[in-house]
Amino acid sequence: MERPLASSSISSQTAALPAELEALRHRGHRGGLITSHRAFLTVSPTLADGAVSATLVIGLSAVWLRVLPLVGEFWGLMFRTWNRWLGLNADVMMVPQRWAPRLHFSLPFLALPAGGISTTIWTLSAAATLGAFLATQLASEEHVGWLYIVRAIVFIQGSALIYFAVAAARFPHDVPTYTIGMLAFGVILIGLVPAVLGLTFYMFDFPAWKKIALTLLIMGHLILFIPLQYMLHAWLLHVSILFMPALYFVGGPFLDVLIFVCFYSWGMSWQSRPASTQQ
Repeated sequence: MERPLASSSISSQTAALPAELEALRHRGHRGGLITSHRAFLTVSPTLADGAVSATLVIGLSAVWLRVLPLVGEFWGLMFRTWNRWLGLNADVMMVPQRWAPRLHFSLPFLALPAGGISTTIWTLSAAATLGAFLATQLASEEHVGWLYIVRAIVFIQGSALIYFAVAAARFPHDVPTYTIGMLAFGVILIGLVPAVLGLTFYMFDFPAWKKIALTLLIMGHLILFIPLQYMLHAWLLHVSILFMPALYFVGGPFLDVLIFVCFYSWGMSWQSRPASTQQ
């Protein structure tokens, strides 16, 4: 009977901590106030916030559709430039895209054959894949995040090695088709940026100019990044088609979405509007 009484006494003493000690629970190691993360706050957008968000989504999406022909030409210019710098001597072709009655533009691709899978390339790739797997077994658990990423890449490349060893002739993809498909995905992803931010970032208490700035930063970065990304893919696939699965699953759409997430996370750390202007 004594222990429950002692436990009850300790609980009552803990609950009756002085206000000064209770306040310390909300202070950082430098004495600053630890506020709740914005993600845990209740979002209460006003009608004006909704109107601003809808206007930005519609306006920025419309601008993207209008500039698509220019973006396609710009990507073609980047392909031609890097084709010359890399000495590939391949023709850069523009494929017309008609996604709607008034939505016409063109996307580039390299008329470049995929490289074969020689015994040397397969063996070196298998050795590198096995070495990466063994390295993850020897690495410290302090790097567990990286270990899982490397193991995922090892699994993808290991699967590709097995597939191409037994059924290489059945692989249906080539460099031009792959490039056009990935660039088309990039067009869709960039076009969805305003809509996705409209349902997420725009709902928080940031001034309109910051919402526009983050949207243009993400879209502008992807416009520059995507053609370079798939130009690199085409160059590597010209060496060997063996790398296409890893390039697609690791360095393809997943990487583009990850870039969006990184920019979004950075934007969420920006200073919001002062409390006096949110009323």
